[in-house]
Amino acid sequence: MGTYKRIKTFLMRGNILDLATGVVIGTAFQKIISALIDKVFMPVIGVMIGGIDLKNRYTEVLSVKIGWGEALQATFDFVIVGTILYFFLKALGQSTEAKPQVDDLLVEIRDELKKLNANSNKKQS
Repeated sequence: MGTYKRIKTFLMRGNILDLATGVVIGTAFQKIISALIDKVFMPVIGVMIGGIDLKNRYTEVLSVKIGWGEALQATFDFVIVGTILYFFLKALGQSTEAKPQVDDLLVEIRDELKKLNANSNKKQS
């Protein structure tokens, strides 16, 4: 198979197309979330904490500006986005529970097989 066909096969796989679609939709959704954070939630939080603009807060150590305010703002943004996403998925009926990993499932299967094997050995004795 030629290189062109291999590349085309790779790019047309379902996972790649799903991922590309997710990235495009995620980028568009990010604009909505950013607007909600910047225009709705942060002004309310700003009023609650006394009108302090965290983005411009920093500490200067040895003439180096450490922008802790921007890092704190990014943390607030992350928590708000996570909370909005949680409730959005919950409203859509999607599961918000963490799915078990394959390794965890394999360990559970192994343990159950050991129990079954032990029980069948007891019955045979």
